[in-house]
Amino acid sequence: MALLVAAGAAGGGYWLWQQDQRLQAQHSQYLVAGSVQADLQPMQERLSALSSELQQLTQRSSGPGEQALARLDKGIAELGERQSRVQQQLAKQQQADTDLQQNAQQLKQRFDELARAKRAAWAESEAGYLAFVAKNRIRFYGDVDSALAALKKADELLADLGGESIEARRGIARAVDSLLKVQSPDRARINRALHQIGERLPELPLAVGTGAEPVASAPASAAAAEGWQAQAGHAWEELKGSLSKLVVVARDLKVVPLVTPQERFFLHQNLTLELEAARLAALRGDQALYQKSLERAREWLGLYFDDQSAEVQDTIRELGELADEPVTVALPDIGPLLAPVERLGFRSAE
Repeated sequence: MALLVAAGAAGGGYWLWQQDQRLQAQHSQYLVAGSVQADLQPMQERLSALSSELQQLTQRSSGPGEQALARLDKGIAELGERQSRVQQQLAKQQQADTDLQQNAQQLKQRFDELARAKRAAWAESEAGYLAFVAKNRIRFYGDVDSALAALKKADELLADLGGESIEARRGIARAVDSLLKVQSPDRARINRALHQIGERLPELPLAVGTGAEPVASAPASAAAAEGWQAQAGHAWEELKGSLSKLVVVARDLKVVPLVTPQERFFLHQNLTLELEAARLAALRGDQALYQKSLERAREWLGLYFDDQSAEVQDTIRELGELADEPVTVALPDIGPLLAPVERLGFRSAE
């Protein structure tokens, strides 16, 4: 029994010890849970406060942010619309610039066409005038060189006009060909030869005779009122009358020189006038006056100068050769050939 009581007491003690240990463990857990609960409560309260503040902050910030966002969206939309309008305006401006450039190009083309038309009209008018000048230079002056120069210029003006000027240029070419066939007299050589003869006149020896009487000259007022040809005629008549009394050509008589300077002066002056008349007639193409003036000069040289002198003989011979020179030629009538050119000029002037 004692053993049983001792065993029962030991078992009961062990059970009690286990219960005590369990109660201590539960008490420890309770204490820890109470401590955690005490620590968690402030945290829950802080979390609750933070959650409340966050909700309030969210509520306070959500209104202006959305409004600002709405305003921003609205501004972006307005900017988009403005950009769209600007792009449209830019597109319209670009189209206007394109239209303006096209109009400017069309105007330039039109201006160029008008300018070409004006230049063509001017060229046709100028060519017609040059053809008129060439025709009159041949008709009234016999000036082949000037006519050829005018026709060359007229052809240059018509060269750039195209097909409309073909007929006119053909007329110019025919007129030029006809003028190139003309054998023009060498008027420059004739003029130079007559000038040299006139310079030699004072050195030619005069014929000799007997006696000397002064030669009366025409009154100064009457001489001034007449032309040089009339004066030359009067001087020649006076000289012939004076020399008919003054000079007697006699080869078997003793040589007596002319001692009166007045007769020598009038003789040289009349010969000079005849040579000048021949030069003028050569320039004008007056063959009759040219030959008549040279024949009269030769006659005076033979009558009143020493025809035995080599200088006088050479001068008479040279005047005879010059008298045989043609100073005028039969010039072609280029008027009908240049009619297309003149018509072209008249059309442009209308």
